Amino acid sequence: MNRPRPAASSWDRPSRRPLLLVASLAWLAFSIPASARADRETAGRDLLKVHQQKHEQLREQFAASLDKIAETAASNGFRDEAQAIRKLAAPPDPDRLQLEPLPEEVQPEIRLDTPENERAWKSPLRRAQQDYARDLYLLAQRLVNQGHSSYAFQVIREAASHDPDNKSVRGVLGFVRYENLWVTPFRRLMLKDGNVWHDEFGWLKKDQVERYENGERYFKSKWMSARQEAELRRDFKNAWEIRTDHFLVKTNVSQERGVEIAKALEEFHDFFIEAFASFFQSPQQLKKLFGTAAAGTTRPARPHVVHYFATQEEYINKLKLKIPQIGITNGLYFTTDRTAYFFEPKDGNFEGNKPTLFHEATHQLLYEIKPEERAIADREHFWIIEGIACYMESFRGGGNGRISVGDPRYLRFEAARQRYINDKYYIHLQQFSGMGLRAFQSDPNIAKNYSQASGLAHFFMHYDNGRYRDALIEHLTQHYSVTRRMMPMVQGLDELTGVDYPELDRQYGEYCTTLTKNLAARKKAAAGAEAAGN
Repeated sequence: MNRPRPAASSWDRPSRRPLLLVASLAWLAFSIPASARADRETAGRDLLKVHQQKHEQLREQFAASLDKIAETAASNGFRDEAQAIRKLAAPPDPDRLQLEPLPEEVQPEIRLDTPENERAWKSPLRRAQQDYARDLYLLAQRLVNQGHSSYAFQVIREAASHDPDNKSVRGVLGFVRYENLWVTPFRRLMLKDGNVWHDEFGWLKKDQVERYENGERYFKSKWMSARQEAELRRDFKNAWEIRTDHFLVKTNVSQERGVEIAKALEEFHDFFIEAFASFFQSPQQLKKLFGTAAAGTTRPARPHVVHYFATQEEYINKLKLKIPQIGITNGLYFTTDRTAYFFEPKDGNFEGNKPTLFHEATHQLLYEIKPEERAIADREHFWIIEGIACYMESFRGGGNGRISVGDPRYLRFEAARQRYINDKYYIHLQQFSGMGLRAFQSDPNIAKNYSQASGLAHFFMHYDNGRYRDALIEHLTQHYSVTRRMMPMVQGLDELTGVDYPELDRQYGEYCTTLTKNLAARKKAAAGAEAAGN
């Protein structure tokens, strides 16, 4: 979408993406008066506050019931379990979005032969969590009906963590029941077809697993050694193809690397689709989704395509005719063929590649919402296109299944605060929003502007418990939903939030300063606790 730039290792490097060479498209002008929109947005924020207060009230009631259950557990000798029970109602960190892992297997019933001193707290705990999850689901329904879908999905995820077998909750999150498992539609098809998932090799037929683990490989209808297969697949025409729920990864590095990439992207995708739910589904679709348990019955989607080359040379040779400056990039999403391209670093450090992977996946997921080619933010508001991709670079998965994005300590966000507080560099939002693709990319302060875009994206996602999050997602929706039939207009964030640009500038400055102080205080407290422990 934007001009390639030299790869850099500094914390404020720009993203590495190509210039989008497609016709300029447009957006339908809105006829609602600005004053009416502002009143509507103010009313919406007030109503969101009411729901947030209701959520806190439900959590406090749940915490009180957990305290009683924990006391019972402790009195019966289960002191460690009692401590864990009390933590179940802990509020989330407001400065980042987090997801806890959900179990794949259906929870077993509490056995009838469970000792009485254990049943005395396990049964009430199960009931309390189920009741709380039901209350959260009802709250999420109200939130969606009133246009607060981002917060609704946070509430739904919390409900799922307490009652992972609630059919309505699982349905909203895209899961279906298959035998004793909660799975996605694609996974159900694969399992029904006699396949099993292997964490190193991806989907295999059940009778192939042992031979693969013993070093054999099946390629072009015959068995051979892993070394023979690797030699044949060095040519990208014979690349491994790893198919998962939402991605098709082609690579000539190794099958294992392809699986590693696909797993990281799937984890990223699931989080992204929930966090930006109103981007991918209309208000009507969301209301239907939250009103039925049939959410997970749809067919698997067409996969997003990713090519991951073994060397930078192969990457350059593949793309140099399309993008002459490809040599100064280390990853990009090419809108024309709807493929994301990357290459293996010389040191083989895939972890170091993940921010680029997630940055480009953000562009890919947003752009592929529609089949038409289109220019995005070519006239104004370009900062959010790169800002949201920089924000999503902070995505972190984990072996334990815990997922988060938006950690304020991530280098992009630290850079933004340093630019604002120490360097006194800040372009007022009205002027910043007036920059289209070319103006943004040709600005001599492009690195500083990427930092500011990253910081603003974090601000709009997290300020005042996500007060502006849905407005930001609506802003993105308008950018990516343009078609040739629409007139050139995307609402600014001043209109969508009902807050004028100078006040948003003031709030952003306050946010940077407060967050910096809070992080310093947390660091000092952690150091003190560690010193006391030693």
